[in-house]
Amino acid sequence: MGTKKDLLKEFSLMENERKLLLSELEKYPIDTLEKKPNAKEWSVTEVIMHLVVAESASLAYMRKKLEVGGHGKASFSAGIKQRLLNLAISLPIKYKAPKVAQLKEGETVSYVEAVSKWTDVRNAMQAAYESLEESIIDNELFKHPAAGKISVLQGLRFMRQHAIRHIDQINRTVLSV
Repeated sequence: MGTKKDLLKEFSLMENERKLLLSELEKYPIDTLEKKPNAKEWSVTEVIMHLVVAESASLAYMRKKLEVGGHGKASFSAGIKQRLLNLAISLPIKYKAPKVAQLKEGETVSYVEAVSKWTDVRNAMQAAYESLEESIIDNELFKHPAAGKISVLQGLRFMRQHAIRHIDQINRTVLSV
């Protein structure tokens, strides 16, 4: 059983990893962070925007479920799904981003705008998590496009692993540009 303390601790770890990444990226010129390594790969800015889109979608789903209700406790299988998701995302296999987490066709933003949007979504996530009642931490308030519904804590654990995967991608990208 997850607790609000667990949720906030997991979020804090994820947020600290983001801040560490951003402080490391300050070493690079903006044009390096906005440049695609090649036609098929995302720039650092595009990777950050993918994370913004994915994290915004998860927050929107949670807010909607809180508004309309109908969310029960996550099943035993939700824990298995979350662990399988984390395993899958930690493997060195390329996955196509689900439609809900894809960048809008032709959308371009500057690195500074992308970081600002990421900060905004993380601030909104923190506020939402802090306002959750302890009694619903284990409820199905997260929905993965492929794996389905899991608890908000399980979802956050997946999002953290997802962010770590893309932090590794960002680090490879800045070295190749």
